Amino acid sequence: MRKQVHYVLTDMGGIVVTGGAGFIGSHLVERLEELNKQVSIIDNFSTGKMLNFSNLHYKPFVTIYELGSNKWGELHDIIGLDTLIHLAAPVSVEESFSNPDKYHRQIVEGSAQLFDWAIRNGCKNIVVASTAAVYGETKTFPTTEDSKLSPGSPYASCKLELEELCMKYKANFSVLRFFNVFGERQANEGGYLSAIPIFYKQYGNRDNLTVTGDGQQTRDFVYVKDVVDAIIASIGYNGVWNVGSGEEVKIIDIAKAFSDNIEFIPARKEARRSLSDISKIKEDLGWSPQVSLINWIKSIKNEMG
Repeated sequence: MRKQVHYVLTDMGGIVVTGGAGFIGSHLVERLEELNKQVSIIDNFSTGKMLNFSNLHYKPFVTIYELGSNKWGELHDIIGLDTLIHLAAPVSVEESFSNPDKYHRQIVEGSAQLFDWAIRNGCKNIVVASTAAVYGETKTFPTTEDSKLSPGSPYASCKLELEELCMKYKANFSVLRFFNVFGERQANEGGYLSAIPIFYKQYGNRDNLTVTGDGQQTRDFVYVKDVVDAIIASIGYNGVWNVGSGEEVKIIDIAKAFSDNIEFIPARKEARRSLSDISKIKEDLGWSPQVSLINWIKSIKNEMG
């Protein structure tokens, strides 16, 4: 099913999604297909999976290309490119400390090549996935877009540099700072993992749920399909927006929503709190989250029986 090309993407057009085979990207592509949009997907399948496209109908306007960021500078000119949605990036904070050059090369240098290509081909709208990690261990809660930026890892620093890069181009750039995204197809193995897929897998295996530290640390979790709606709502706008739920949930409460069989394990170095202020995106784009984490957990537990 995967379409192989030698970096000659002459029939691309409409909306191009990088990282379209990944967790967020595959949900986005599904939604764009439902909206009858012409979609081209660029993904190197380092973390993305063809299995993530199992719900697609593969109509003629959805095309998949296997292509990594090291080849974005070799993309050929095309006709009809209106919107670029740039989700592709390595995302392991731990790996970024051991291999910072990789993260700068792929997140910053590769994106510059991609943006040059898109603008040269008439692209008017670019949506860029950033991260709440650019705030670092902020002391401002809820955290607004104007809060101090203090990235604490090479990954977060590269994302901030990517945001700054966007300001150099003449196009509509919407930069979305994702908080903790959860939902179907989220990775449950390899690298740094969110608490949700860990608990989900442990619950399904009837294992104890492992909570780090005292479990009182909080996170702002936002549902993946709500994130997709935010991405689509931002097309054609200029600005930076937080994409979160605007609510903080204790990790221990999430574990208890799954099961009472809980095991505490040593704490790890991590932020104590996370809470987004989403008033700006509500006002500017008319977006607000629709699915709460606890209700989602209840629904998947019902499905699992």
